[in-house]
Amino acid sequence: MKTFEYDILFFQVKKQKDYDAMRSALNERGAEGWEVITAEAGDYGYITFLKRESLATNVASE
Repeated sequence: MKTFEYDILFFQVKKQKDYDAMRSALNERGAEGWEVITAEAGDYGYITFLKRESLATNVASE
């Protein structure tokens, strides 16, 4: 059975360049196998919820 691990990231966004930093951070996480499930805008920025398949599952199934 597949299992997943989850992470939560907060991005404070005040200026346009903050979106570039957010994009860069999400691309780095994507390269590690993380996938954004959802993102929520708040008064002070964005909260993103991520998931990826647990590495322990891959080892156990081999």
